[in-house]
Amino acid sequence: MDIQLDHQFLIHTLQQLIRINSVNPSLDPHAPGEAKIGSFLAQTIKNMNLKPKIHHLEPGRVNVTTVIKGTGGGRSLMINGHMDTVGIYNMKEPFSGTISEGKIFGRGSIDMKAGIAAALTLVKALVEHKIKLKGDLIIAFVADEEYASIGTEHLVKVYQTDAAIVTEPTGLDICLAHKGFGLFEFSTTGKAAHGSLPEKGIDANMHMGMIMTELNRLSHKLQSTSPHPLLGRPSLHIPVIKGGTEPFTYAENCKMKMEIRTLPRDTLEKTLSELNAIIKKLSARIDNFNAAVKPIMWRDPYEIDKTNKIVTKLFDSVKGVTGHTPSYIGHPWWEDSSLLGKAGMDTVIIGPKGGGLHAKKEWVDIRSVIDLTGILYKTTLNYCNLLP
Repeated sequence: MDIQLDHQFLIHTLQQLIRINSVNPSLDPHAPGEAKIGSFLAQTIKNMNLKPKIHHLEPGRVNVTTVIKGTGGGRSLMINGHMDTVGIYNMKEPFSGTISEGKIFGRGSIDMKAGIAAALTLVKALVEHKIKLKGDLIIAFVADEEYASIGTEHLVKVYQTDAAIVTEPTGLDICLAHKGFGLFEFSTTGKAAHGSLPEKGIDANMHMGMIMTELNRLSHKLQSTSPHPLLGRPSLHIPVIKGGTEPFTYAENCKMKMEIRTLPRDTLEKTLSELNAIIKKLSARIDNFNAAVKPIMWRDPYEIDKTNKIVTKLFDSVKGVTGHTPSYIGHPWWEDSSLLGKAGMDTVIIGPKGGGLHAKKEWVDIRSVIDLTGILYKTTLNYCNLLP
């Protein structure tokens, strides 16, 4: 069923969303979080004669959801978008929502308030045109994707659908996969002593350096593995290291954080085993070597097959709306789609064109947001009305 989507509502709503500061307070302790934007979204949903639900996660941190019940006999679908944004350091007009040369500017414009506005416009069309779906449609606006994903972690405990679409930016191509990541902490323990007494001191920093040498070898090994067709190769780096207390004293302790970016074939157990093997190797070779490694954070990579029903329906919708054949792509960063997929929902990622993610000048292409809304509309109708 072809209808006229409300483009004026779409653009105006996106501007309003951009003008609400929803910077993640885990990234900036002075930031407000999602409570205010959540209230705006809940009221917008109420204005459509639907029932929003505000899920309170932590002070100032909320999810907002609404469920459009199907008539039965179809497949259920979730459209997911995060309300939080990264910080606004050095941005001149972070919340302007200004339109210029076919673009809308401001923090969160492409990452990912455009996807939220598109989902709201889809819902408005379904309600106003009294379109009935066979399967349930759940619209979920979540907190904290930019840090610890407490929003989607809570979401998957409350809702379950056959499939999900995450409206992260893809340039209207179809993202089938993204990398995962792990943050690990290494610690070495030495023995403090005066710098002139090497027979009494054990240098924790020097021992950490030996671990770093082995990690450098592992890094080169990862770069020589067969690349994933959409994601390339895994990688690792060392962002933080701290050891010792003062000059002229052997360092008694050293701590180091290592981040690794992973592929769908990688697991926490496999990665931790490789890191512990490094410690075991050095312990067997070096006297008084005392080291340990522990995971601080782990997020699984994600991948969906292009033959999956939600992907094929989305592919057909992109071609139908834009007249172009979308490419299949992968994202090098992590996204909430991993949590949805792990919870058993077939999840695919599509979003608008734009630029300046996490940068000083963020923008989204208006035409692509309009197209995204049409794509979501067609995909929802085609997928939710499929037999289970």
